[in-house]
Amino acid sequence: MSTAATNSRLLGDFHIHTIASGHAFSTLQEVIASAQSRGLRYVAITDHGPARQDGPKLDYFKNLRRQDSLRELPGVHVLVGVEANIINSWGDLDMPSKLLSELDIVLAGFHNATGYGGSSVAENTRALVGALEKNRIDVITHIGDPRFPYPVDLEECIAAAAAKGVLVELNQSALHTWKPENVAHYERVLALLAKYNMPLLMSSDAHISYTVGNVSECERLLANSGIDPLATINYSEDLIRKYILKSA
Repeated sequence: MSTAATNSRLLGDFHIHTIASGHAFSTLQEVIASAQSRGLRYVAITDHGPARQDGPKLDYFKNLRRQDSLRELPGVHVLVGVEANIINSWGDLDMPSKLLSELDIVLAGFHNATGYGGSSVAENTRALVGALEKNRIDVITHIGDPRFPYPVDLEECIAAAAAKGVLVELNQSALHTWKPENVAHYERVLALLAKYNMPLLMSSDAHISYTVGNVSECERLLANSGIDPLATINYSEDLIRKYILKSA
């Protein structure tokens, strides 16, 4: 784990949805106001990619990245991004590579009703590893999560992510009910991230403004595993710059 200087206050939340995702409940303005009120310095707007029927169209992402006023908001650095969908067994995403390269942050993962119909661990693993090899991706979301029908070979996928310097998130939404199978799954994720010397990123996966910056169950998991939550990327300006802003 890095020894970069940490803060006692959470600095950033890098997986957040607005009403543009269709099944979320808060506007962009409400999300940003919530981040400001919680003292966050960084917030990433990562609505679902267009393969979802309720997701925004490509023009949404093109226009959002052009909103210079987002760069001038007091107290908070807004990153414009996407939670892209893996849409086939070859690892293609539902966003063109040019647009992906223009966003501040790219999350990617499997989601229902996006055209991907992977039916086996081998196929899902091949798709995820292929996505890592073919696309600009900064964070893999809810990897192999039991809530979704896309199990993967966790070690193969995390090893591939580590080789590419791609982060693998701990997902608050997956842990908030503290179901034993979800907890056990993310304990396995933690162990593999440690094995491959990967830094830890906690994500709220907020779908309403009230949960922006809430990673309490991720922190509970870390504490139960003997890991100091303050050592995660979310609490370190240095690690945020290195792994999220890519400016270190």
